Amino acid sequence: MSTAQAVTQHLPFLRRYARALTGSQQSGDAYVTAALEALVADQSVVAKAPSPRVALYQLFTKIWNSVDINGQSEPTLDPKMPVEQRLGHITPLPRQAFLLVALEGFSEEDAAAILDVDVRQLRSLVEQSGRELAAEIATDVLIIEDETFIAMDL
Repeated sequence: MSTAQAVTQHLPFLRRYARALTGSQQSGDAYVTAALEALVADQSVVAKAPSPRVALYQLFTKIWNSVDINGQSEPTLDPKMPVEQRLGHITPLPRQAFLLVALEGFSEEDAAAILDVDVRQLRSLVEQSGRELAAEIATDVLIIEDETFIAMDL
């Protein structure tokens, strides 16, 4: 199987990951394009990785992490923002770990290889992303009930 055939089947999933990571389709697709251009320049990347899928995500991750602005989380602007948009506020490396495991379904070993960390550190990153996401979506609720009997039950 050629490198193009091995990689092509994984592109829709890489695009999904890129959109989730960057927060927009246009930006995500630009990073995927850059990763594909790098792959065309050096096809030996695929042979060095455990699988073509891991190789593609490793290359994408190296490119995404090489841009300084991607190393910063976005400030929280609106507390009423939908939960799915709050994902961009998780610290970048934990966000990548979370998306690789939860969204893309990589094993811990493959996700760790993609991020160039060990499995223990990957688990720590995923836990950190869970804490950060929980902090983002935490809210206070005030229930006002005008029925006396219902109010007493609350």
